[in-house]
Amino acid sequence: MSNAASTIRTIPVDLIRPGSTQARRHFDADALEELARSIRESGVIQPIVLRTRVWGYELLAGERRWRAAQLAGLHDIPAIVRDDLSEDEAFILGLIENLQRESLSPIETAAGLKRLGETFELTHDQIGERIGKSRAYVSNYFRLLNLDPQVATLVNEGHIPLGHAKVLASLPHDQQLRFADEVIRHKLTVRQLERRVALHRRPKATFNQGKPGDWERLERELSDLVGCPVAISLEKDGQGELRVAFHSLDELDGVMARLGYPANS
Repeated sequence: MSNAASTIRTIPVDLIRPGSTQARRHFDADALEELARSIRESGVIQPIVLRTRVWGYELLAGERRWRAAQLAGLHDIPAIVRDDLSEDEAFILGLIENLQRESLSPIETAAGLKRLGETFELTHDQIGERIGKSRAYVSNYFRLLNLDPQVATLVNEGHIPLGHAKVLASLPHDQQLRFADEVIRHKLTVRQLERRVALHRRPKATFNQGKPGDWERLERELSDLVGCPVAISLEKDGQGELRVAFHSLDELDGVMARLGYPANS
């Protein structure tokens, strides 16, 4: 960054407009008011980032601070003007700042990462390197793009936690709402949700129907043993499958550790 680009200036708040590259779309009113109270007491500690436009200034990073400054009644706000950035660079700057501050909703994060990947034709590994996050972090958020719009809204509003959302994203849209409702009504943990989903997916046994409780109990005990949902399917000739479901590489590592498999093998 050049010295000119890093110089902090004082800019009138009414000359600033949010940029089209902003990844953030939702702002909690209570949190904004809390920040506004802080600004009234101590001012804006960290400058926002802008670029010049014919009508004034376009906001690249710091929209929450700008909105709170308006609520606080400030007429001016400290800012760094970055007229040296391209459209893509401006988007990345705003996205990375929001990710570092953890100020995006899960769905906004997923959409921002998707746009970053599409813009620069990046793999999940490369996206992670660009924003300083792991490949697993990127992949987990990409999974949220499979959510039904109504479920995505519940996630954005905080009714469905991120861990539960990743499980729901693995289901067809017509099943996501059903399980999302169960999460909210019964206050399910992620593990409880995983077990219900595994039970729903489990193929029906084709023999030994007189003792279904024995097989269900065995599945529960195996699930507790490995820490992930286990499903057993059986055939008439005595053959079958034992399936262990996991939703991240970290979960797989946990299963392998419980089975005594060395993590570094």
